[in-house]
Amino acid sequence: MQTSQLSLLKLATNVVASASVWKVVNDVIRHNVSVQTTADAVKVWTGSLIIGSMIADQASQHVNKNFDKAVEWVENRKTTETVEK
Repeated sequence: MQTSQLSLLKLATNVVASASVWKVVNDVIRHNVSVQTTADAVKVWTGSLIIGSMIADQASQHVNKNFDKAVEWVENRKTTETVEK
């Protein structure tokens, strides 16, 4: 694959991973936190934003690391198969 295609695939993978993290974090918070006042709502929204962004950052790092490993593995495999022929 070309570098631009890999970059787009990596970006798409990160977007899906981040969206998935946000969905799970918001659902967990929404179903487990009771909001009584407007101040509570602001606090819960702020907390979910912070927690979600922290987890999304970690998920992106994890996805990028494994994506790079997979690309490296494919490239090494191509090189090994070419040398063996």
